[in-house]
This record gives sequence, structure tokens and C-alpha cells, in this order.
Amino acid sequence: MSTPWIETKKYPDQSNLARSGSEYTWQAMFACQVKILPHQEWVKMRWGFNASALFDEALERQKLFLTSQHEAKGGLSIENLDHRTLAFRYITRPSDGLLVTVLAKILGRTQVEADHKALAYYREIKSTFPYDYSLVPAASKDDFIYFTGEDILEDVNTLHLAQIRRLEVPIHPSNKSPILQGLWQSGPRAHEQIWRFLAASPHPVLLNSSIRCSVLYERDRELMLGSADRIENFTDGSMNQVTLSALKSWNEKYIERRLAPWKKFFYLQVHLASTQEIDENAYRILGTSLSLSPSGHSSPDYQVILARKHEVTSWQEKLKNLDFVNSGSYLSAPRLTEIADMEEVFAVMRLPYLPPENGFPDMKFADTRDSKKNNEV
Repeated sequence: MSTPWIETKKYPDQSNLARSGSEYTWQAMFACQVKILPHQEWVKMRWGFNASALFDEALERQKLFLTSQHEAKGGLSIENLDHRTLAFRYITRPSDGLLVTVLAKILGRTQVEADHKALAYYREIKSTFPYDYSLVPAASKDDFIYFTGEDILEDVNTLHLAQIRRLEVPIHPSNKSPILQGLWQSGPRAHEQIWRFLAASPHPVLLNSSIRCSVLYERDRELMLGSADRIENFTDGSMNQVTLSALKSWNEKYIERRLAPWKKFFYLQVHLASTQEIDENAYRILGTSLSLSPSGHSSPDYQVILARKHEVTSWQEKLKNLDFVNSGSYLSAPRLTEIADMEEVFAVMRLPYLPPENGFPDMKFADTRDSKKNNEV
């Protein structure tokens, strides 16, 4: 098994260490390119009887891989201290096509420990990643920059950043109105329009989806139940009662899903970065794809948070270091803005594929780094 380039340095965001333990002062990161097989090769891997079975098998393997990233100590009651983080990145450089990469980060108490834990994490990912894809690790600093898209994130003067989030909406325009929160949802093929849109970008663009294992603390549960009671008891004579009843029904199901026993939770964030002003169509395509109700029933969808001028440097550093961006919230417990369950993680984190014959129209994936080197020889 090849050894990746590991980027090790002092953990830059010391403010995050107050909760996780000040002894974790080193971070180590690595990056791999995901090789997307042509359909003719991919179809040979099916265990079922047809291409539909192949698709179902592939999605199941992806879900298993993502589920295995959850790790919590103390009977699921506390978060890990090492900030073990995984990200899928989709990067377009117009001359290259769409590059798909996997990034990972972990903290250690010393540089040696961080290096050791990162290498163990890489070996785990390499051996458990869905086998209908192959991983090409960054073998040098140049590879690392290319796979992470650091060149796109480099210049804060030209950088445009946005976060796509689940919708947080008050039941009523009044200041004291309780807040409803949406869910990440998606269909099996909804991400196709995301990949195609990114690949068609005429300028460099980067989409980052990151997860880090988390838990619901007792205080979070109390706040959620308190909010649920406020919503259940909310009355307003000027509001359509059918609409109000539907809103209350949505929240009841939402709370029931959140507080179900033995749920696995992650911090989950989605960001878009570009060297040019981001087309508003990008937000609509991403948002609708990641909030698509599988039942067809209407539900809260998405919102877009743009980095303000004075926030760009902070967001840039956090994206480069796979940290989570704090961009405000209407919720009484702001961390719940970023908490997602396993079903939501799978709705957001999807690996691309190529359909039969000629693939997606007017779209290509970037050549793998190893094949480029071979072509040069």
C-alpha cells in the first residue's frame, strides 16, 4: 500500500481546543483523488443480475463507508477529542475537468502522534472505501495542493465563499416565534445535476462537504423538547390553521427522528468556493438537490449564507484546515444548525459514477494523477 503525503502542522485554531482538550495541538491531513471508472468497467463489478442492482449495491457500499466513520466514546455521550474529519471535494479547473477527492484530518498531542494517527486513518480509508472506486493518494506537496484545491482557496482578495444549509425558518414573522429546521434529503440520482453543473463551470470552483463525528448532549435534547413544546402550543389567530397544523406535524416528526435512541450524529457542512463571483444558479442547483423530499411532499428546503468581506479570511482558513465554520443561527443551541443524522450524511455525501455509453453529456472527470505521469513518460 502506497504511503500518502501527510501535511502536519500546529493546529491553527486554538479556540476550538478549549472543549476538545488543549493537549491536542498538532493536526495531520492527507488527500486522495477518487478514480471514477467508465461504466463498461464498473458494470463488471455487480453481484446482482442487472445494472439497477449494481447501482443499489454501490449506494449501499457508500452508506456503509460513511456509517463506519462514526466513532464516539463513553456510550455515545461525548465527542472524540481528535477532531477526526472526512471531506469529499469536487473541484473544477476548466482545463482539467471535474476532480473528485477525499480529504481527512486528525489531531494529535505531538507531531509524531498526529503523523501516526493520520497514517492509520489513511490505511483504514484505503481498505474500506467502496471498492468500485480507487484512491490515488497525494504523494507530494504539489499533489496535496492540487487534490485539496488550495490554489483556488489561496487568494482572499478574489475568493468568494458560501455555505449551503438546511432552512431555519420561524413559524411566524414575530420575534418570539419558534423556529422550524429542515433536513438534508436527496434522491438516488439528484447529485447528477450537481456534478454536471460543477464540471461545466468556466472558472475554478470547489465544493466541499465535510463530516465530523458528534453527539447530542442532554442539554441539546432539553432545548429541542422545549422548542417542540413551544411549537405545539403556538397559536395565532391570523395564521391559516391548516398551514399551522402542517408545520406542527412536520416538527413533531422532526423531533421524533432526532431523539430516536442510538442515533448516530455528525457535524455536517457544505461550502462552495470560487475565484469568481458565484452564480446564483449554483445555490439553487445545490440546494434543491440536497433538500429533495424522497416522498414528494413539500418540506423546508435550503438557505445560503455568504461570507462577508471581513469573514473571508476566517472561512478560508477553516476550509483549508477542515474545520467547521460558525456562520450564525436562529436556534437556541447554535451547534444544532450543523448536526445531522446518518441518513442526512448519506443524502449529502455521494460519490459520482458514469452512466452507460458516452457518460454525462458535455462532462468529463479529471484524469488521475498517476495516469498523467504515465502519459508524460
